[in-house]
Amino acid sequence: MAVEGRTVALPVRKVIIHPVVLFNIVDNYERRNDNNKRVIGTLMGRYDKGTVHVTESFAVPHQETEEEVSMDMEYAMRIGELQKKVNTTMYTVGWYSSGIIINEYSSLIHAFYKCQCPTPVHLTVDTQLKEQKMKINTHITSQLGAKNGTEGCIFTPVPHVITGAEADQVSLKFFQGLRGTRKTPNFNDQEQIINSCDDMISQINIVMGHVKKVIAGEVPSDKELGRQLMEVVQSIPNLDGDTITNMLNSHMQDLLAVEYLTYLTRQQLAISARINQIL
Repeated sequence: MAVEGRTVALPVRKVIIHPVVLFNIVDNYERRNDNNKRVIGTLMGRYDKGTVHVTESFAVPHQETEEEVSMDMEYAMRIGELQKKVNTTMYTVGWYSSGIIINEYSSLIHAFYKCQCPTPVHLTVDTQLKEQKMKINTHITSQLGAKNGTEGCIFTPVPHVITGAEADQVSLKFFQGLRGTRKTPNFNDQEQIINSCDDMISQINIVMGHVKKVIAGEVPSDKELGRQLMEVVQSIPNLDGDTITNMLNSHMQDLLAVEYLTYLTRQQLAISARINQIL
């Protein structure tokens, strides 16, 4: 799709959305001007064999009324170029908007992004939770109309999934644990490491229980599952217990040092604020 050197439209069969993209959209919506009913922005990512990976996003200033819509196209192109310089494998893959309504202005905005990439994806996010949940849709467009006549486009839904990297699962689980509470979150790194270790031990026990049942003949064997388990086992480095313990202790010492420096910085800022009040 957004592949450098390609100008022809590429098929889009699935869209994979990174969780940070949704966080950016919600943050953009919460910080919007009061006169803006919705927010829009650019989606960045990559194209891989019919699948669009949306990994980043940024907001684009725009004004929308019942009569017209305008957006800062120069800003969108400039920030998009800066994003490409930071990550050379990332390109413009589409755009997003808050809300689930697609109107005539959506076609105009989509036409701009079609100049940035051959097959832009349009992501809509229901930030108002009208159905008591954050409804998410992804679309591409198909051209309509007669040749040399009036032309238009129709937004066609495409399947999407929300998938994060393994390192993101810790943060996602932490936010899920805050559901239903209004208390200020306290992200403790040590607690998260302990929780991650407990989850890993629980998953290992589940796998070991399944393997024992297969060996005992209680459940049928699965060759594909066996190959995946073999790949997992072979990917583990061959280290003895003392080496692993030393690695964990070294990491824990670094973590404690960072926490201590963070505490000192907070205390220094508090002292400076009180001095400024006195002066």
